[in-house]
Amino acid sequence: MSSSESAASHEAPTSEAESLRIVLLGRTGTGRSSSGNTILGRSAFLVDVSPCSVTARCKKQSGIVGRRSISVIDTPGLFHTHLSSQEVMAEVGQCVGFSSPGPHAFLVTLQLGRFTHEEREAFEWIKARFGPGVMRFTMVLFTCGDQLKGKRLEDFLEQSQDLSEFVSSCHGGYHVFDNSRQEETDECSHQVMQLLEKVDQIVAKNGGGCYSDEMLKEAEGAIREAHERILGEAGHVVESIQTEAEVTEGQLPRLEKKWEDEERRREEEEARKRAERLFWCELVTALGKGAAEGAGIMGKDKGKGKAVKKAKVVEKVAALAASPLSVRSAAKAVGGAVREGSKVLYKHRKTLLR
Repeated sequence: MSSSESAASHEAPTSEAESLRIVLLGRTGTGRSSSGNTILGRSAFLVDVSPCSVTARCKKQSGIVGRRSISVIDTPGLFHTHLSSQEVMAEVGQCVGFSSPGPHAFLVTLQLGRFTHEEREAFEWIKARFGPGVMRFTMVLFTCGDQLKGKRLEDFLEQSQDLSEFVSSCHGGYHVFDNSRQEETDECSHQVMQLLEKVDQIVAKNGGGCYSDEMLKEAEGAIREAHERILGEAGHVVESIQTEAEVTEGQLPRLEKKWEDEERRREEEEARKRAERLFWCELVTALGKGAAEGAGIMGKDKGKGKAVKKAKVVEKVAALAASPLSVRSAAKAVGGAVREGSKVLYKHRKTLLR
């Protein structure tokens, strides 16, 4: 047996049927390797204080715990600092083969603290990688249990609805580890035995079965189908864009002419409206001027002399208002208005005939 699969005790294990196979999953830095060491009661996995991910490949270690054979598979951390998401996905998938015929339980490690967006993404990543059926074999393992400082974990969970829902979705429930007490043999053994009892409950709920290679292949098939569907949809979108671009390119000269024609029509319409406004202004002014001249209020403007003074115009208007209206004076006013109005009509005849 290789060093990565070595046993840790001379004590004979019980029957193979009672052995347990456990896979550790979680985000980088959540204490997966330390938890594996706590379970096996020895430094089976490399643990280092580092800003970078330490575990890059799946690693299996076995030992005898409580007179039974225990196999623990450590996996690369999700959101690995060196491996791409595709590399992590491929490598983590190897854990099923390492625990053939399959793991009895997946322990998702979480540090006690804030349940961040990355934790939620890691949870969704696990479901996507192993399929929704993996939740029947999943338990949340809270690390850094010493941070509770006597506080009940149930009270801690109630403070975050997202975290409570996350834990509830894991059919195996949860457990708390204090990995800092590995040297305290009795205390460490107690928390490990409690964990193994919960793992036994997971096995019992699943009828003594385990997560199988067939379930992994089914999940991988679903991933491939989703990937192909996305690529197909993306291909249709690209093809549609290309077709639209080709059509647009062919229609560009016609569209440019259409835009030019519309712009010209807009300019002509604006010019027509301006001309109409000018016509009406001049017509009203001319009618008033002609009527005033016909009534004798203003002298005819022949382009010579000074403008009639305002005071004189007022006097003539007052005199006209005081005298009785005659047909002759009315005819003169109308005639003057018609004369001046006709000049304006002739001046703007092109505008009116459009």
